[in-house]
Amino acid sequence: MLEFAFARSFQKSMKGLHPHEKVAIQRQVDSFMLAMDVRQIPTGFGLKKLGNDLWEFRTDLPIRVLFQWDKNVVTFLFLGNHNEVQRFLRHYNYES
Repeated sequence: MLEFAFARSFQKSMKGLHPHEKVAIQRQVDSFMLAMDVRQIPTGFGLKKLGNDLWEFRTDLPIRVLFQWDKNVVTFLFLGNHNEVQRFLRHYNYES
């Protein structure tokens, strides 16, 4: 079974959103976590591998959720639009 964690950077990126956006994103993250547990990810998530253990999926909004998947631990790192995610990745150091 997978473990899920939320990095401080993810929580910080949620703070700037409108309440209705937060609810929508939390629903998407919850659905994604359930899908990951049973290893059946619907194509609607637009799952994309960015590096050895770095991935992103898209929400219904034009927002991407960045996460690191290391063995049995999925850590949600950041969320934002395309440019915000790219900016985050330029400054984020992770071990592959």
